[in-house]
Amino acid sequence: MNAMSPNAVLEQVEARQALQQLNARFSRAMDRMDRCLMVSLWCDDGEIDWGSHKGSAKPFVIAATTADEALERSFHSVSNEYFEVDGTHAIGEVSVIIVSTLVEEGAKIDRLIGGRYLDRYRQEDGHWKIAKRTFVHDWNMNLPSSANYEEGMFALFLKGKRDKTDPSYQLLGA
Repeated sequence: MNAMSPNAVLEQVEARQALQQLNARFSRAMDRMDRCLMVSLWCDDGEIDWGSHKGSAKPFVIAATTADEALERSFHSVSNEYFEVDGTHAIGEVSVIIVSTLVEEGAKIDRLIGGRYLDRYRQEDGHWKIAKRTFVHDWNMNLPSSANYEEGMFALFLKGKRDKTDPSYQLLGA
C-alpha cells in the first residue's frame, strides 16, 4: 500500500470538501432558481443527462432557473457523497432526494424523487466545477398534498421562496 504524503492527504481532503460544497450549492441554485449561482457551478463545456435535457448544460441551467407556475416548492437534499479525486479531475456518485409540490389540473401533488448524480468534475481557474452530470432515477412517490402552510402553528413560520426573496439571501447574500 502506498502511503500518501501529508500534503497529498490534505489536497484530497480539501478537494472532497470543495466537491461537497459544490453539490450543496447546486441544491441551493435549484431550490432558489438562482441562475448566477447555477452558471458558476458548471465547466464552460459542461454536459448533462437529466431526462429531457441531454447535452450542453446551458439549456438545463436556463430551464432550472426559470419560474414554473406548476412547481410551487422544491427541496433538494444530497447525501452519501462518494468522490475519487485525481489531481484536477474527479468522479463521484451523490445520492439526492428531491421533494416538491406541483400543481396539476388545480390539485397539489407532493412528489418525492430519489436518485443519484453520477458526475465528472474538473478544476477551472482553481475552482471545482461539474464537467458532466448524469441523473439516475431510482424511485419516486406522488401523493395528494397534505401540506398545511397557513393554519395553526404553521402560519407562524417564515416561509421559503423559490427565488431571491427567500430569507436565506438576507443572511448569505447573492
